[in-house]
Amino acid sequence: LANSISRFFKHQSAGLFILRLVTGVIFIVHGSAKLAAVGAVASFFGGLGLAPVLWWVWFIGLLEVVGGAALVLGVATRIFGALLAIEMIVAIFLTGIGRGFHAHEFELLLAAASLAIALAGSGRWSLYKLECEQCGGVFCNGETCVVVEE
Repeated sequence: LANSISRFFKHQSAGLFILRLVTGVIFIVHGSAKLAAVGAVASFFGGLGLAPVLWWVWFIGLLEVVGGAALVLGVATRIFGALLAIEMIVAIFLTGIGRGFHAHEFELLLAAASLAIALAGSGRWSLYKLECEQCGGVFCNGETCVVVEE
């Protein structure tokens, strides 16, 4: 029984898929909401001092929808994970980091999840692999890897 349980919890790719799925869906939902209410979001972004406001609304909305879909599908997860993590960190600072932990715990969790995905890659359960699990390179077709220097 202990070996069965141990083997069950050893599936890193399954864990990454669950993390990618939940994080990606959250970003898709929030990005879609921004794109559906451009006027209200523009007013909020304007209050934060972002200019040009409409450009930022569309950029962030599309980043969240496209990036969230990429996370779910396992396409360019390192790139979109990093971009979404940066977006959430910027959001924390723009909305007032001085408001305390409880005001930003959701954004912090999304930033951490996105960064974890950026660092870990997509795992085996992905539609299209841009990350090679063997060498850490990018644009790997399973046989040929382009190594990323660390």
